[in-house]
Order: sequence, then structure tokens, then C-alpha cells
Amino acid sequence: MSERPTGEPPQRFDASYYRDTYPVEQWRRFDRHWWANRYYARLAERLLKRAGGSRVLDVGCGQGSLLAHLKPRVEVWGIEVSDYAAQRCAVLAPRARIVVGNIEEGIPEGMPEGGFDVLIARYLLEHLQDPSAAIRHCASLIRPGGYFLFSVPNTGSPGLRLKGSQWFGYLDETHCSLLAPEEWLRLTGQSGLRLERVFSDGLWDVPYVKWVPRLLQLAIFSLPTILAVLLVSTSLPLSWGENLIAFARKPLTSTAPGDAPGVAMRERSPESRTNS
Repeated sequence: MSERPTGEPPQRFDASYYRDTYPVEQWRRFDRHWWANRYYARLAERLLKRAGGSRVLDVGCGQGSLLAHLKPRVEVWGIEVSDYAAQRCAVLAPRARIVVGNIEEGIPEGMPEGGFDVLIARYLLEHLQDPSAAIRHCASLIRPGGYFLFSVPNTGSPGLRLKGSQWFGYLDETHCSLLAPEEWLRLTGQSGLRLERVFSDGLWDVPYVKWVPRLLQLAIFSLPTILAVLLVSTSLPLSWGENLIAFARKPLTSTAPGDAPGVAMRERSPESRTNS
């Protein structure tokens, strides 16, 4: 679990939530980082190719920044708890079919169970009080042979050790489930999914050291992240990253939840090495 008490989920997800949580200037700076959305979009497209499908669901799609980066051949869907964000998503990603609902509570009406080739949960699970239920519901939406791609703050990150209470995972007061990496992998396995790859996005939350110039720290810490994004690489180890990123596959044959193999802590499996 987290090394300190976690926060509380927001009570509402209207325009004020996005305004207060993501101030305009900060959001504009983040939005310019199109490469982050491109990275996840290319990962999803790579998994689509492996799965032999074309339908992607982004759970907690927000205002649609990731969906907008998926190629036109991809059939894009989204689930979003906020009516406001769903309306914004319709503008930014007009191709997407957006359903308003809460994945913790169950599968929203209108979503085809077992109907998606790749399901993405990026920067979502740490905001939920019951991420275990959310992962189970996500798993039921994935077709056999499809993939679950997710990312969460890595509580084993060296960034946390260096920054302490100023670590990005602690600064967001809506992070109410900051679990140990092993716990995230266990919950994924309990949902009946088989983990194929666990990796990270590198150290990007500079500055880490007060007396070293920020630009120098960017060059030292963030170069692996930049290269990984440009190459759409999944090779950065979990021990060198702020976020835990993983993808897991739904078996072609039925597997009882909790019996899925491959949930032990690891960063690369023999199968994933041969497929990369």
C-alpha cells in the first residue's frame, strides 16, 4: 500500500473539477506534450495488431486527448464518469463513441461485454476507491485474446525516494489508491488476465536534486524517456520510472479469476521478449 494516507476521490467531475485540478496554463503545457498521448496511442495500435482487431476502449478517457491520437482505421470508444469531459471529448475526438458511466460500479449500459480488442486505463485506477472492482469490470469488456493496457503511479519509483512528499503521486489529492507494484499485478491476475509486460516511462518529474540545474537534470534523467517515446519502446525497467505501465492478455480459453498465471513481479517475460 501507499507509504502515507491516500487522498479522496472528487465529489463531482464538472467544469470546476477540471479547472481546479488542471489549471489552464498547466493544462496547456501538458497538452503540448502530444508525444505522451502519441506514445500510448502507438502502444495500443501495436497491441491491436497482436490481437488481430481494430476496436479500442479508453476507460476514463477524460477530454479525449488519447483517443484523438489513434489512427483513423481504429474504432474508438470511451467511458467517462464526467458529463462535462464527455462533451469535451466529443469535440476533440469526434470519431469516438463515448458512454458516460462509472467503471467501479459496473459495466455501463450500451457497452458490449467481451467486445474490445484493447482496453486502456491510463491515469485512472489510482483515482478509484475500489480499483479491484474496476479491473474486473474492465477484464469482462475485453474479448478473448485482447489486451488490457494500464498505467499507475509507481510507488517503487526512485523519484518518490528522492522527492518524498513532493512526489507527483502524492501531490494529487485525488489519488486515493496508491498501491505497491506487486499489488497492482496481483489484482490484474485475479481478474483472469495474463501479464505479458511490466515496464515504466522513465524519470521525468524533474527537478530531483535542488542544487543541480533543471536542464541538466532533464538531460540526465529524461533522455531514456525521450528515446522510449520516440521508439515506442517498452524496455525501461520499473525501477527507473515514475509510472508502472503494463499490458496483460485475456486468455483465449476461459480462466477462473485468481488462477491466471504470470502475475509474479517481473519486468519482461520470455514470451514478451520473443514478440518484441
